[in-house]
Amino acid sequence: MATYRLMTTPLEGELSDFETVRLIKVDETKWESSWDKLVNKYHYLGYDWQFGGRIKYLITIGERIVGAIGFCSGVYKLGPRDKYIGLSDETRASLLPHIVNQNRFLILPFVKIRNLASHVLSISLKQLIVDWTKQYEVEPYLVETFVDRQRYNGTSYQAANWICLGKTQGYGKQGDSFVYHGTPKDIYVKVVNRRFAGKIRPDAQRLNPEREELIAMINGVPMWMPSLLKHMGIPEVVARGTEGLGEALADHLLRYLPFLGRKEHRQHLLTQVKGRLSDLDRKSNEPVALAFTGADGVRNLANFMKNDRWDDQGMLAEYRIEMGERLFEPEGMITGDGCDFPKKGKNSVGVKRQFCGRLGKTDSCQASVMVGYAGAKGYGLLDYELYMPEEWFDESHDKLRKQNLVPEDLEFKTKTQMLAEMIQNIASSEQFQGKYVGVDSSFGTNKEFLDALPESLIYFADIHNNTVIFRERPNLVLPPYKGRGRKPTKPKPEFAPVSVKSIGEDKEVPWNDTVLGIGAKGPIIVRDKLLRVIEARDGCPGKDVWLYMRQSEDNGVRYALCNAPADSPAHAIRKLAMMRWSIEQCFLECKTYLGMDHYEVRSWPGWHRHILITLIAHLFVIKLRQEFSVTPHSPGSTPFTEQPVSLDEYLEAYSKLENDQPIDHPAIKLFPDKPQQIMTIGLILALISPFLVKVGSILEWVDYQLKNQADAYTSHSKATMRSICQSQYCTGHSTG
Repeated sequence: MATYRLMTTPLEGELSDFETVRLIKVDETKWESSWDKLVNKYHYLGYDWQFGGRIKYLITIGERIVGAIGFCSGVYKLGPRDKYIGLSDETRASLLPHIVNQNRFLILPFVKIRNLASHVLSISLKQLIVDWTKQYEVEPYLVETFVDRQRYNGTSYQAANWICLGKTQGYGKQGDSFVYHGTPKDIYVKVVNRRFAGKIRPDAQRLNPEREELIAMINGVPMWMPSLLKHMGIPEVVARGTEGLGEALADHLLRYLPFLGRKEHRQHLLTQVKGRLSDLDRKSNEPVALAFTGADGVRNLANFMKNDRWDDQGMLAEYRIEMGERLFEPEGMITGDGCDFPKKGKNSVGVKRQFCGRLGKTDSCQASVMVGYAGAKGYGLLDYELYMPEEWFDESHDKLRKQNLVPEDLEFKTKTQMLAEMIQNIASSEQFQGKYVGVDSSFGTNKEFLDALPESLIYFADIHNNTVIFRERPNLVLPPYKGRGRKPTKPKPEFAPVSVKSIGEDKEVPWNDTVLGIGAKGPIIVRDKLLRVIEARDGCPGKDVWLYMRQSEDNGVRYALCNAPADSPAHAIRKLAMMRWSIEQCFLECKTYLGMDHYEVRSWPGWHRHILITLIAHLFVIKLRQEFSVTPHSPGSTPFTEQPVSLDEYLEAYSKLENDQPIDHPAIKLFPDKPQQIMTIGLILALISPFLVKVGSILEWVDYQLKNQADAYTSHSKATMRSICQSQYCTGHSTG
């Protein structure tokens, strides 16, 4: 075993500043006595010899010891834990060996590394599963620990997604009896086995009572403290906003109440929306009901989503109206794409073994088609529908269609038919009379689909790399008769079309170095090609269109066709590439943060209502994102541009910024003169999720994340510009 040293000199900074954190297993080695002495000296409980199973790790960074963590056999009886996993006297003997207790956790007092504790908790469980199973031939199902609230608030466990089940009664075991020590401790648990997690039925008493602080936090006066928000040029709008989050959520939901049925449906809608905005690991009916209404509310919430009568179509229409009020602007884009959900089993509505975009392969899944919108004010989803495979309409599926409440008048439609109709409905509405439409390659390669789009819309359609086009418009000529068979009667092009991939590989068509805009990490610099071509229709020339090719970071190339007018400026076409991507960002946000793919429903109404409520929750995030927008008051590390420009133009502006000279380019500025939406969905949800900590702490965390964003932006921007300025592109430019 390598040599490790205990040092008492301070060690401070960010976790990313140091070498990899490692856990060294020391039980039954020469280092075990060092672990015992270290914990006995620095842990407030000390340490004495223990019986039963045990595993001990030293926590190291390089050769330096920064802490220790230890595990032992689980506690024999623990009321809240036993209720949580359904542990009874009959099942205790079989389940108890699978419960492990984290009995010591120590970060040395002279080590102050942000997020180190929660990181260690995460990696220790992964290593524990392997080591405990190997050493004792028993696989851990659940890990438990106790936190003394008089000393610690459990923040590291909360950050590592442990669950607080309540408090102990303040007794400790001494010998064969229990003695009252007067210090109740919080009980935290973490399920570490997925199969076991699927079997247990959590009891409502597992819930952390501190979640009830939600109302007090929203309606109370937040403990605002001067912070980095102010230093970054952001006014106290965030602080003021958190004071009225409860009222804001109530106002948000108020316009949807008329579409509900019975009075109790109001509580169900609120519960579902709160669940989407919460920090729950799973946001399906059962965990949401348990978290906000208790065990008795599970069945009621399930009925609300499947069987209860309320006007979800009317609610969707009202949602679209509000989205129009929030997002519509004349230069906006309607976006369309498929959204797939992996799903096992055969009884869920529309499930089939088919290509699943989420997995990138053929597997059992549910497929859907969705429509979104993007513009200068933001982006969001507008419509959705579950795709029903053709086989679901045959007689063998009659029973399943009835069980899953599929509308009797529903007819089979292809995904392209579905999306074309949805876009037509959106484009003809009063709320979204946009200018552009953007679609994925699975739709963009379908000429019939493109022809079915409203003529008023300019399309930007991704295509496959084997799509063929004409570089020039060919003459149609009658092929010469070869003396055998029928004489040719149909004119054909005098030369064949070529694939778009071949144009991307053609060195005679140069790549352009372009700054598409400003992203979270600074200027978005790409290599692209843009040229006029002629589409190929059944081997013959069609309309003149734009071909746009963009090289990705992995040197792959994405291709798109656009029917914008021939005199359209290049920056207008390039901007559409950025806008089309927005629907993928919607999918990412709704799935990652709002549980859009967490549903455990089988029925047609259950699926559609789950998506609808997810979008209503996402709209609340959009509102707060707009509310928390700010206008910077000083230049950043790189210039700002709100439209694509050439890299040479941007470098010239960057050089002037570095040399304190005025920038005279009409599209490039020192800094934005309009409010910018800097709050990510993750930061917003940190402010509105079921609160387990005080508002001041939440705002501190948001400040910290914003500082990280700003530091990352500055660092990445400077690194990008240094790299480019050292390359051939910076010839002749001074960088100061």
